Amino acid sequence: MDNVGVVTFPESMKNVWDAPQLTGLLLAGVAIAVLGALVPARSAARMTIAAALHTE
Repeated sequence: MDNVGVVTFPESMKNVWDAPQLTGLLLAGVAIAVLGALVPARSAARMTIAAALHTE
């Protein structure tokens, strides 16, 4: 416990995520969310109101 403040880590261990990686992960997450919501939204849009309420 005495050496906790003395230990230094190299920059390669501290900087795990770069800006291009984070941007790619963000875009992939948005694409997955949109594609995952598109199928149920399209099927719900094609249903009649009565059929949609009947499934609830």
